Amino acid sequence: MTSERLIAWGDELVKLHDGFRGDLAELRRSRGTGLGTGLREHCLTFCEALHLHHTGEDNVLFPHLADRHPELADVLARLRSEHHVVARLLAQVRALVATGDADAIAAELDRLTGELERHLDYEEEQLVPLLNQMTDMPEDL
Repeated sequence: MTSERLIAWGDELVKLHDGFRGDLAELRRSRGTGLGTGLREHCLTFCEALHLHHTGEDNVLFPHLADRHPELADVLARLRSEHHVVARLLAQVRALVATGDADAIAAELDRLTGELERHLDYEEEQLVPLLNQMTDMPEDL
């Protein structure tokens, strides 16, 4: 039986990341319109989706990769550390959304953007080529 790769997992990761980039850019563009209900919900939805994505990577994808590619230990440790930084920023954004302070939210979204862009770029640089070669992925991902 031959094993064919039906999905280029790395390309799928980039598409997902591009969605996060687009959502964050939209949130930053919308901040000048005030923090209406729609923007507040969009912001909270974005925060939750990004948190769930990183949790899935930490709990499912990274252990899977670590088992098959021990040479990635330092890369995966850095990515997990960056996930903690992003999680703290997301928690701050959520807390600020509750206050309705649009200026503070804008500043925190700017900080989040910088951290997240660096993280996504590094993750893609390090993992996309490998993920595109993989034929097995964890079912829980």
